[in-house]
Amino acid sequence: MKFNIRNWVTLIASVWMSFTVSVMEGVRPLPNPLIEAHGHVKHATAKRWAVLVAGSKGYDNYRHQADVCHAYQVLKKGGLKDENIIVFMYDDIANHTLNPRLGTVINKPNGPDVYKGVPKDYTGNATTSENFYAVISGNRSALSGGSGKVVDSGPNDTIFIYYADHGATGVIGMPVGDFVMANDFVDVLKKKHAAKSYKKMVIYMEACESGSMFEGILPNNIDVYATTAANTDEDSYGFYCPDLYPTPPPEYTTCLGDEYSISWLEDSDKNDMVNETLQQQYETVRRRTLVSHINATSHVMQYGDKELNNDSLAIYIGALAPSLSLNENAHSFEQSTTQTKLISQRDTRLLHLRLELQKAQDGSEKLKAQKELADEIAHREHVDNVVHLIGDLLFGEENSSAMMFHVRPAGKPLVDDWDCFKTLVKTYESQCGTLSSYGRKYTRAFANMCNAGIYEEQLKTTTSQACPQKNHAS
Repeated sequence: MKFNIRNWVTLIASVWMSFTVSVMEGVRPLPNPLIEAHGHVKHATAKRWAVLVAGSKGYDNYRHQADVCHAYQVLKKGGLKDENIIVFMYDDIANHTLNPRLGTVINKPNGPDVYKGVPKDYTGNATTSENFYAVISGNRSALSGGSGKVVDSGPNDTIFIYYADHGATGVIGMPVGDFVMANDFVDVLKKKHAAKSYKKMVIYMEACESGSMFEGILPNNIDVYATTAANTDEDSYGFYCPDLYPTPPPEYTTCLGDEYSISWLEDSDKNDMVNETLQQQYETVRRRTLVSHINATSHVMQYGDKELNNDSLAIYIGALAPSLSLNENAHSFEQSTTQTKLISQRDTRLLHLRLELQKAQDGSEKLKAQKELADEIAHREHVDNVVHLIGDLLFGEENSSAMMFHVRPAGKPLVDDWDCFKTLVKTYESQCGTLSSYGRKYTRAFANMCNAGIYEEQLKTTTSQACPQKNHAS
């Protein structure tokens, strides 16, 4: 049989393709630390998702949006795509009239601008708990406003959630609308797991009493690992605050960051995320926060599936490119290894108002600043008096404190009946005014009322005596 040139080319090509396929079938690709870690193989199509939430608004809460903007920069430099990073922030500080560097947000003294390039997915009135739940769930139909981006994840994907704001026992805030309640949040996570729409999830949470969002209610078998800035009954703390070392530039009257947040963010700025594990970062953050305390105590905590803490950070936040810190003079937390005084998140507003009064010009500007500070102090006294009076009326003066502020042992949830807890909080707010970031320090009291068998009608009767006329926000 004769072969022409075309026949020979076809034969050679066929043999070569057969040989190539047989060889390639026996070749395993080189390990990729972003695809494999500690024996867990992820498909090449796996995606890394992130949800970043600043739960406050107002210039006195500058630090929360600064933390979240910094987190975005860490993730972006780690290789996550904007389409997979979803940001919640009210977006009212960068161009606030009190911001000495308009259009710029810094997260540490002399630090770089972390605001540039941050996606504005959910801002203003779109920063609600309902949208937060919808985004995590991947439920676009439940959204109201915003970019429409959701965590449209699959069974091989990882999810990283970072939240920074004021918290309280069993709740964390959002800039607009209702609180994020602990049981509602965990229910969203459970449903996400049941839908098999992620492989692993990591949550970092900065808030007072943030441990109460998970204690006794986050299962250890839904592939979720969480760390928090504090346990169930401790405050979290502002950092880089005026009058406290290390201090921000003198023109700032607000804290630039939060202690837990800058600890993990600055660790992520400079370290090799491929070789660092979740557990190693947890230990770093825990060590730094313990060293810095002189007038306060809080404990960084872990919840959920602690087996995940052996995973590489790169699986969730990417492998960081060269350091974000572009300014050699920028202060970093690593330099602050000596003890320093800290300020509770709940007291940062007082600090801000006092400094604004000090810098105010004589005349109407000073009178306005004096009134704002006086109103805040009066408001706090009002809340304290009302809540303690409610306790006295319900339990008697001798038993009030023990009943209202009892802390349950580790492993037990805040409350047995979460519907009761929600109802009592709303009952108080309808009778006595909306709970502010300061007033939320008393949410444990409402949980303990439920645990003691106090229900809506009893609280209504009591609050009608304690708050005969609804006062300003509490």
